[in-house]
Amino acid sequence: MKATIKTYGCKVNQYESQLLNENLEKSGYELSDYRESEVVIVNTCCVTEKAESEARRFVRKGLQDGKRVWITGCAVRKENDFALLPGVEIFEDKEVLTRLKLAGIEGITRFFHHTRAFVKIEDGCENFCSYCIIPYVRGPVRSRNQDDIVREVENLAGNGYKEIVLTGVDIGAYGRDTFTDIVKLLDAISRVEGIKRIRISSMEVFHLNVNLVEYLAGNGLVCPHLHIPLQSGSDRILALMKRRYGVSDYLRKLDMIRKKIPHVTFTTDAMVGFPGESEEDFNLTCRAIERCGFIKVHIFRYSGRKETPAYYLGGQVPESAKKERESVLKRVAEMVSFRIKKDFIESPVEILVERKKGNAFHGYSLNYIPVFFNSAKEFKNEIVKVRVKDIKNGKLFCVAG
Repeated sequence: MKATIKTYGCKVNQYESQLLNENLEKSGYELSDYRESEVVIVNTCCVTEKAESEARRFVRKGLQDGKRVWITGCAVRKENDFALLPGVEIFEDKEVLTRLKLAGIEGITRFFHHTRAFVKIEDGCENFCSYCIIPYVRGPVRSRNQDDIVREVENLAGNGYKEIVLTGVDIGAYGRDTFTDIVKLLDAISRVEGIKRIRISSMEVFHLNVNLVEYLAGNGLVCPHLHIPLQSGSDRILALMKRRYGVSDYLRKLDMIRKKIPHVTFTTDAMVGFPGESEEDFNLTCRAIERCGFIKVHIFRYSGRKETPAYYLGGQVPESAKKERESVLKRVAEMVSFRIKKDFIESPVEILVERKKGNAFHGYSLNYIPVFFNSAKEFKNEIVKVRVKDIKNGKLFCVAG
């Protein structure tokens, strides 16, 4: 039977889809594209109404096209109307392998269509930010066994993967429930032969203590780039969001990290239109983005989830105002990004080549900046040294050598 998976949402969902792919393949399914597949598995996300709506439209399309549609992921763990769609089959995550009678593989060995492999190290979150549905659908922190993770990384390295991206819902909380910590895990992964880069996908600012940052600085394989969600530059809004820091705390932490890790870069998440956000609150966010110096800002418009406390706050911001603020913040973020990236001009950078189009090769630097360079040579999944010559559309254009 031919099957395909459509994935919505975060890197955790992408990892879980890869795990499902390998289980399907091991169980005798043939992985195919949408047009040829008899079975379509939809791995859903419920962080925003938009993500849910897109998944719902895709499910309806599958049913209209005569596909057998199986649904899993975060959106089926909350109250939703997927079950009302006639003909769909819904699987909770714990059920999906057993009810589909799959092979029961618990670790991945490759990552389809990716040069870098995502490795999930934990699930669940206990932060309960007021806008976020994830703790309600993912549950408490549950750390994977370190030996299982290392074995998975060994398998990936044996299949030629050089960069591992550690992911999870709240990876800074790794080990809280198993009396270990992420430093011990990183130390074990660093000893895996063949791994050249370890990247941390996202970590909350309050997890980045001095001891952890000093370890990251001295590891040698951990990339000098951190994704640290900011969400807002207004202390008042951060308090309403139930974030566990203020703007000054966040800025001090970035300063400490910059002193410990040379040439480190930062990316972040920022939300616009949280209930009660005034123009002044929004302006504070713009100023914070300028002061922090991010190379990229993932901007989200607030999306109310009725399972969360923020849904019931007053001062809901009109959608038109959210879109306008998103547009303004995007321009600010691009200006800041250009300012940071231009310091790389005439500097050497190392990139892991991910793909080729014509004679142009594309990859990411250690600092997680997209890089392009031209060469008549062939590079595939190789780490290449190049020199930055220009910046175009947010990307570094380089020459080899």
